[in-house]
Amino acid sequence: MDDSELKEILLALVKPNQNHLTLPSNVKGWSEQSDEPVCYWSGITCDPIDNSLIGLNLGNGFWTETLLGMSQTDEDDTAHTRHYQDRLLHYEEIKDLYLHKNRKTLDSIHTRKQRNLQKGEAAAGPTFPSALGKIKTLRFINLSANQIQGPIPKSITDLPNLEIFDVTKNDIIGTFPDFQSDSLMVLDISKNRFYGAIPKHLFGHPEIGDDTAPYLKSIVKFDISHNGFNYTIPLNGDSGFYDKEAQTETVLKNLQYFDLGYNLLTGTIPNNIGNFASLQGLFLENNRLVGTIPKVLYRGSGIGANPLPLVQLFLQGNMLSGTLPSGLAQLPNLKELYVDGNKLTGTIAPAICNKGLNEVFVNDEADHDICDNVVCPANSISFEGVAPCTRCEEDGSDFRRYLGQRDKECRPKLSEVEILDLFFDHTHGEEWLDQRYFWEAGSPACQRPGIECSDSGKVTSIRLPSLGLRGPLMSELGFLSELHSLDLSDNFITGFVPSEFRFVDKLIDFDIKGNELQGGIPVLLCITEGINSNGVGPKGTNFDLLYSCDNIACARGTYSDFGHAIVPTEEDADGSQCVPCYDDEAQFFIGRDSCTDISIGMLQFRQDDIRHVAVYTTLALFTSAFIIHLVIMARRRKKYVLSENEDSSSQHQDPFPLQRQDSPLSVEDDEYEEYSDDDWTAADSETGTLAKKEGRDYSAIELADILPT
Repeated sequence: MDDSELKEILLALVKPNQNHLTLPSNVKGWSEQSDEPVCYWSGITCDPIDNSLIGLNLGNGFWTETLLGMSQTDEDDTAHTRHYQDRLLHYEEIKDLYLHKNRKTLDSIHTRKQRNLQKGEAAAGPTFPSALGKIKTLRFINLSANQIQGPIPKSITDLPNLEIFDVTKNDIIGTFPDFQSDSLMVLDISKNRFYGAIPKHLFGHPEIGDDTAPYLKSIVKFDISHNGFNYTIPLNGDSGFYDKEAQTETVLKNLQYFDLGYNLLTGTIPNNIGNFASLQGLFLENNRLVGTIPKVLYRGSGIGANPLPLVQLFLQGNMLSGTLPSGLAQLPNLKELYVDGNKLTGTIAPAICNKGLNEVFVNDEADHDICDNVVCPANSISFEGVAPCTRCEEDGSDFRRYLGQRDKECRPKLSEVEILDLFFDHTHGEEWLDQRYFWEAGSPACQRPGIECSDSGKVTSIRLPSLGLRGPLMSELGFLSELHSLDLSDNFITGFVPSEFRFVDKLIDFDIKGNELQGGIPVLLCITEGINSNGVGPKGTNFDLLYSCDNIACARGTYSDFGHAIVPTEEDADGSQCVPCYDDEAQFFIGRDSCTDISIGMLQFRQDDIRHVAVYTTLALFTSAFIIHLVIMARRRKKYVLSENEDSSSQHQDPFPLQRQDSPLSVEDDEYEEYSDDDWTAADSETGTLAKKEGRDYSAIELADILPT
């Protein structure tokens, strides 16, 4: 294709920003009057040998909607546009496509959408240009900030040579995309509307022989932040970066940037992150993660491992508990560390304070303790959880026992009456099923139905089963210091189990079965002795049974008659354990005490599947019986005819002797899903509104440091 033809195609499909009457002086070409060869135009890259078109870099204000196939033009122009699109696709050597930040140029699309609405037509926005999937040579695709809607077409994810895929800041929707390229270095789908679980096989699983997804083996940047992904991070247990052919977990050795922030992820921080030997940026902020900060972050993983080369570690805005490990000071390259907005206790090690962290975000000119740059201490508050921090008066407030508390004012210590009033309001007490349990605000705690107290007037028991309570399980209940029994079973309690219950030293009975709680049990609660006999058992009891999160509540995907496991009471006994269940409620919620599935031996079957099999089996048996009946009748007729013929002629032979035929219908055993310990992890299925953008920059790693020159 000659230069004039390429010029005609590009000018038909791409127009410089129409907000400018004339092009800036630094833009070459892009006009009918230009004498510059197309290969010298701004944003055009050609092969140095044959001058064929291999790259388009038309971001920051070029008019590219027709090129992308996003045009909402009138019907008269559609055929004209498609004609030029098809001609451009004949350039099968195009490798690079950068069409980022054309948001301003899409204002006309918004105008047309409004016009279509006035006409009563659908307000469809620009969709992903699936025609790009025809260019099999594409290596780089950058369509960020283009207001693209809808899913990513399979023709795009099937491209075999992709190295960079960047669609951040759009309105793309769908589950996690499954790419086919084995050379992907940058995957950035952040700030969209993706949802669902991160596939548990994504990073491989040696126990079942799964390989790490091929497109991740060369990955350098993995960014799925600011979406709606839920469930756990699939790196727990034996999973993680597995290369089946080499029988090793050494893949993903190039990963430098791992961003899962601002999603709905639950569970713990996986230990296998310690295998990311090149990791510089780890961003898990603003999720629903529980547990402690793992040592592998500063020790690495495996024999002879070194500390990770982390520069930025963002863990703020979760439900992490425990203390801030002093070992984080061992990270030699660490510049930014954010852990505020969690449930961490204790103090900050001086070695961490002296590293000079967070200087980019914190105003160093302010007069404050150097440790405040990392996180505000206990009994203080701050809007951001870091400096400047405001110290509060020592009044024993339970709210301020954590590091990095985000608040605008020092809230006073709550009385037990105030805690019960909050609980009544948060669980919609005026709508409880039995109005005899109505609690008048401010009334004495010990006079309220369902409440029992000690001789000293402290609340010791709350029993409110099957009353239709709905709302979150308040963390403030963990501030009732004398509480030893809590029964909220068979209600509609939502949210997560707060780690604050670990502070209630006398808590023995904890019954939350039959609710709609999600996520997992906080790790520190799982090792707290006494709750549902957790940690209390005869000598020789299996440690995994003695201290188990299941003793608090059965994990998602399991159930028991009690909603939790029972610690063995005799040596070598198994107690009562949570067993797998495949019904819908067990899939989503913890603490299930019933299962609509049916167990046969060690196998678990869904009732719906069994009903289907029963129907199919009944139909098959009926059909088989009907066919057998026809065969018997046919045999009887033949015998009758033969008997008559034999009477008339003993020499007669039937030329078509009856042949036995199997029934054309058969029923195979219905497939069932086997249970694996790794299949069931604490997870969250709730959807919700994404949090606002955090005012902290991911500045340590630049894309230019990742891309090849």
